[in-house]
Amino acid sequence: MIPDDIRNIDIEKQYQIIDYDWLKLHYKTTVGIVVFSLIMECLMSLFFARSGLIHTTMERYILKYIIIPSGINLTCVLAETLIINSKAFTQKLKIYCVSLLLVLITFVLFTVHSGFTATYYIFPGAIMMTILYADYRLTGATSFLCIGAAAFSEIFIKWGSDKITIFESSMRMGNFLISMIILIAFSAASMVVILFEQKKNLASIRTDLERYQLKQSIQLDELTGIYNRKALDEAMSVMEIQKSCEEHILAVVDIDNFKSINDQFGHYMGDKCLIEFARVLREQSCAYTPYRYGGDEFCLLFQNMTMEEAVQVCETVRKLTEEIRIEENSEILFTASFGLAAHSSHLDAARLFVLSDYALYDAKRVRNSVRVYKKGMKISE
Repeated sequence: MIPDDIRNIDIEKQYQIIDYDWLKLHYKTTVGIVVFSLIMECLMSLFFARSGLIHTTMERYILKYIIIPSGINLTCVLAETLIINSKAFTQKLKIYCVSLLLVLITFVLFTVHSGFTATYYIFPGAIMMTILYADYRLTGATSFLCIGAAAFSEIFIKWGSDKITIFESSMRMGNFLISMIILIAFSAASMVVILFEQKKNLASIRTDLERYQLKQSIQLDELTGIYNRKALDEAMSVMEIQKSCEEHILAVVDIDNFKSINDQFGHYMGDKCLIEFARVLREQSCAYTPYRYGGDEFCLLFQNMTMEEAVQVCETVRKLTEEIRIEENSEILFTASFGLAAHSSHLDAARLFVLSDYALYDAKRVRNSVRVYKKGMKISE
């Protein structure tokens, strides 16, 4: 049985996988923006040169509008690449680094081309890329830096000699104020979206947990707490699908003289024996998955283990079973017998169970033993 806290961890891992996939897209988007802006810079320089719109030397223009901004942005991309591929950074730290480096890239592009009003709206793109992570701090920090970067560039930086500052033009001042209002409103809207995204994620997690718990309740044996026959049937069906890529061994286990225990000590003590035996099976279940097939019969399904290893595990369980003592009645002693058979491509699940049963019958002859199916074994013997 898988505890709920482990299941919670499994669900969280699924969300981390989604975040990582979005992080890769986030990174690729950053690279695309840098490459696209470099290509556009080169094309614009050719256009301006032919049109006579460059009011400085070509060397100075290339330095200010191609080499410096592209050099900074490519350095940011290189830093992102190293961070993404580094094992020293956690996934959350990688997300923060990629998000904030994109803000720096948009700041550079805005500063160089702030003469175009449309460049104000590259900042919302940097904010929008963080929404899917559903992290208030990340989106809040990104929004704050975007607003601050746009304001700092407009107020303190005059990259082009022909740039008209916001203090020299009422139109630019108006555009600046409108852009600030839009950025603030977009940031606030992003926070609202994150609120609903978190609620949706929480509802999804609850639904997954409820579905899992329902499935567990259907597939668990009420008395022993291990998987039941229905769960075994499903596992055997999966085994047949995976027959070409996975190795399986089935062990059928039977408590020796269990009927005598019920007759002599009553069904209550018989149930106690079943519960204690199931406890031993659970404690060793890192090597197999245990199932209660019915009555005092159990099954162990081994995966990707050799027959020698499976036999050794069964021997360990057999010896531990000898040590079981029932608190209410220390007189009760019992043992278990094991029959094993290996699955192969020409065997279906039903036939595998029959072969394991043959081996179990052979073990029951002497009791408290482990037997492996050998060709020719029959119950009639």
